[in-house]
Amino acid sequence: MKIAITVKEKDPGSQVDLRFGRCAYFAIYNDENKQWRFLPNPGAGEGSGAGVKAAQFILEEGVDLLLTGELGPNARQAIEASGIKVYSIPEIIAFEALERCSRGELENMASGDEKKTGRAVKDKGVQEKAAGARERVAIATDGARVAQHFGRCPSYTLVDIENGKVVGKNVIANPGHEPGFLPRFLGEKGVDCIIAGGMGPRAQGLFAEQSIRTIIGIAGQVEEVIENYLSGTLEAGESFCEHGSGGHECHH
Repeated sequence: MKIAITVKEKDPGSQVDLRFGRCAYFAIYNDENKQWRFLPNPGAGEGSGAGVKAAQFILEEGVDLLLTGELGPNARQAIEASGIKVYSIPEIIAFEALERCSRGELENMASGDEKKTGRAVKDKGVQEKAAGARERVAIATDGARVAQHFGRCPSYTLVDIENGKVVGKNVIANPGHEPGFLPRFLGEKGVDCIIAGGMGPRAQGLFAEQSIRTIIGIAGQVEEVIENYLSGTLEAGESFCEHGSGGHECHH
């Protein structure tokens, strides 16, 4: 698992930086080999969109868990859509933040009482919606099954959900996979969440900019996936396909 901590200097003893989008560095700790890396934050000097750029950066680095002080609304959308867990840290040093995290002493920004870690998480779906809320979920579809890649699927199954029940379903053809087009296209269709087998980090960031949640690593029959989503037991995982550096190629 990779843990990112917002810091002011390139050292495990550095004071943490409570800002996310404009922190000086990301300290990335790999708990498998116990190694630290310190990477400059590409969003630090941005005039606007710093949080989204920083979020896309740590997503591309394969971060599973983020320790920081605060998140702006755009950055929060991007992070939550990616499945990265976020924990709040006080003004301490990076190494101590890591130690507190390992002991389960940090507060999860998403739910406060949730102490799970890791990228594969159960999506609560409609259970997180207020009573009476309506949402539209798009499922990348290949026949009756979930497609391996969101952009190269033959079609999308649009599912309208209200009060925890399906109130409408429609299948539309994929209009074509061009860079940046599909997130806007599905956003215009009123989609709140997209489910697919695979998706690159760049695409996840673009969906986040449209306020569309992404759930990847999903396989199986579309109808079964819908049932699991409604019950809150749909479990996300790693992308089923590999992407090139541009985030648009999918090698099956």
